[in-house]
Order: sequence, then structure tokens, then C-alpha cells
Amino acid sequence: MVFRAIHRLLDERRGGVTTMFALALPIIAFAIGAAVDYGRAAQVRTKMNAAADAAALAALTPTMLQQSTSVGQTAAVNMFDGQISGIAGLAPNQTTVTVDITNPNGNGLIRNVSVCYSAATVTMFAGILGVPKLGIGNCAIASAQMPPNIDFYLLLDNSPSMSLPATTAGIAKMETLTSKQATGGCAFACHQASTNNGDTAGNPCANGTAPTQSGGLYCAASQGAQIDNYQLARNNGITLRLDELNSAVGTLMQTASSTANSAQFATPPTYRFSVYSMDSLWSIGLNQLMPLTTNYVASWTAASANFGVMEMYSNNNDCANAACSSGTSTPGGDVATNYDDALGKLSQASYIPNPGNGTNQTGDTPQEVLFIVTDGVEDEQNGGRIQQAINDLGNAPGGNSSRTNWCTTIKNRGVKIAILYTDYLPVTANSWYNSYIAPIQTDIGPALQACASPGLFYDAAIGADLGKALSSLFQAVVQNGHLTN
Repeated sequence: MVFRAIHRLLDERRGGVTTMFALALPIIAFAIGAAVDYGRAAQVRTKMNAAADAAALAALTPTMLQQSTSVGQTAAVNMFDGQISGIAGLAPNQTTVTVDITNPNGNGLIRNVSVCYSAATVTMFAGILGVPKLGIGNCAIASAQMPPNIDFYLLLDNSPSMSLPATTAGIAKMETLTSKQATGGCAFACHQASTNNGDTAGNPCANGTAPTQSGGLYCAASQGAQIDNYQLARNNGITLRLDELNSAVGTLMQTASSTANSAQFATPPTYRFSVYSMDSLWSIGLNQLMPLTTNYVASWTAASANFGVMEMYSNNNDCANAACSSGTSTPGGDVATNYDDALGKLSQASYIPNPGNGTNQTGDTPQEVLFIVTDGVEDEQNGGRIQQAINDLGNAPGGNSSRTNWCTTIKNRGVKIAILYTDYLPVTANSWYNSYIAPIQTDIGPALQACASPGLFYDAAIGADLGKALSSLFQAVVQNGHLTN
């Protein structure tokens, strides 16, 4: 009896589970169906978002930037409608799109576009529960700037460290050619007016013969002056960083000219360029190679012949005059990269005027951009010789926290700074490099990036195409349309 009663109870429990499962099955099915509906809606929303992105950018093409906001709105709506026409699952007559185009602060060069849509997808399972559609929507926001009129001021570092060979093979060759010098091998193609010293020891003489004096280290009077390392590099066909930079500036000029003369803009932008190099003369500091001009391609072709490595009278001895016929230790020799002097001058409106918006509106003036190409090491006198990362205000040994941050001063005037960092090439066989530059090597790149305006810094490692790098920086300055959300 007891066993029969237990058996009946078990039979009843099995029946209860079956009944409960039967009752829950429709709910489970609807839940799965709802998940399918929401998954389909998510897929449709992704496609709609892409359509909104394309619509926003359609109002920002170079051609469209020349048109009125109403024309831009029409282009955006047409792009959106075309993109969504093939999307399956959209509920009919439920899609709307709104396009807003604005010019922030009344600046006609800048256009902001907002494309917002709302739509619905048809449900398959949720409709049984009285939910025939699922609403979706989002906004795409994009911004673009018409190419403004810009004045570019190039500051080219031509200090001795920029006369390092452009390749590791070139560095090794220079060190081999200069094995008899005081340093026991020098990779730097330094340019000196005074020769027949420890920094040119063993180099050939002016008449092409090997030196005969002091055990074959120095040239006799009959052999002519001993050539310096700069001429030694030239005689041996060694390409220097400065050679690459010279060519790269030409590439930059061609890129700017092609952009300015492009037929894609009804009113093309106007660009002007001026070029400066550094100078070892404390009284000069800046050497203008090319004045501000719109004829920059031809002007640089002519000026480039005068762009070379900075000349010193001898090691640790600046030139006393423009002809470098004598030397001086005042204000304290071999201060070959005086960025305080160069940037201090370029911070003045007499060198770089206050920038405008770069429009063609009456009374407006061009935007102003300072391009700096450098290996980033300052070498100057400031209470003693300082060799440190550019604009380092007391963080490095010998640094002076009371110095002016010229990068900040220039940017605070509204002038943009674009920097191409030509990596300081390690020359570990050189005792000077090991003592003074190796300890700050990792500081150089971050210091230059902090000096540059946001997005206008490029690091060119050894072997990099400097022309391509400068052109990329140029394109970053003139800007293109981009999605911001």
C-alpha cells in the first residue's frame, strides 16, 4: 500500500512538471523571438548610423564647402536617403532625418554638420504581443574647415648635429675617415673656418694630398689648408641630414603649390612661405634664406643653394663676423643651437604678425604657422653652456627655470607650431655624445611634442622620408573634414 501511494505521488509530480513546461513554452518562445527582433533592430541601426556618417561628410566635401548651407543640407539628405534605400526591415513611412549646418562663431571657414535620424524596424515576434515596431535613432556630427590662407615660416636647424650622415652606414664611414682626429673618429660633418687642428687632424689637404706634418696629421703650407669634416663628407659622397632636409623643403613647396592650384576649390587658398636657418653669430641668430613670398617654389630653388651647415671658426669658437675670418669666445663659444634667440625673435609681431582667420573677407589676414625642423637639442649660453632638450626650463642639468617658454609664448598669440623631429642619431663612439646627449636622448621627443600645437608633431626616424613627413604636417595644418561623433 505504501509503495503504491508513493508511485502515485511520483506520477502526479511528473505530470506537474510537464504542465508547467507547457505553460512556460510560449513565454520562452516569445523571449527568443523578442531577442531576434532586437538583434535585427541593432543591425539596422548600425547601417543607419553608417548612412548618417556618410550624409554628414557629404556636406563637407571640398566642392560642397564652397556652396551655401541649404545646398549642403540637400546633399546630406540625398546621401542619407540613397544609403538607406536598400536596408531591409525598416517600417514604412517612419524614417525622418534632420540636417543642421552651422558656422561656429561666425567663422565662414569652419562648417559643423549634424545629421539626426529617427526610424523604426518591423518586428516579427514582438508584434504578437502588441509591439509591431521598435524605434531606433542616432546623430552623426562632423566638422571641416575650408583651406585657409596661411603664411608659413620655416625654421630649419642647421647646427653641426644636423650635419650627421643620414644613415648608420654614413656615420660609420665618417668615423673611419676621421680616425686620426682628437676624438678618435668623428661622425659629425662640422664646418670650420680654422683648420689644421685636432678636429681636422688626418684629413686631406686642399691640393688633395695626404698631410705630411706631425706624423701625417697636418698639412704643410705647400699643401694648402686642411679640409674640414664638412668638405670631407662632400668629397666622399656622404649624404647628410641637411641634404635630405634641403630636398624635403622643396617637396613641401611643391605640395603646397599643388594644393593651392587645385581645381577642387572655387576660391583656392593663398599660401606664402618664408625660410630661416640658425646662425652661429650671436648678433644675428636667425639667417633669412627666403623672404615671405607666394612664389615659393622658384624662390626655394634659388635659396636652397645657400642652405648648409652652420660654420664655426673652430671647435668651441664662434665666428666673430659674417665672413668667419676670425673667432671669438664671447658670449662663450660653440653655442650652435640658440633656440632662445631664434624663438624669441620669431615670437615678435615684427617677424610673425598676429594671425587672422585666413578668409578672403575684407580686413581679414592669413593664419600664421611656424614650421620647425630640428633634432631638438639646445646648445647655448645661459649662465654657462647648456645642452638640453628644446625648451627645457630647468629640468635638465644646467637648466634654468627662469627662462621664457617661447613655444607657449608663440602659441598664446594664436600662431600654430608644427614640428618635424629629425631623430638625434646616436653616435656612441663619440665621447661628447655619451656625456651630454645620451642622458637627455629620451627627453627630446616629448619636449618637442609639448612645444608643437596639438596634432602637429611628426617624429622622423633614421631613414624616414623627410619630404613626405613635411608634406604630411602641411596637410595636417590645412585640415580636412572629419567625424567628431
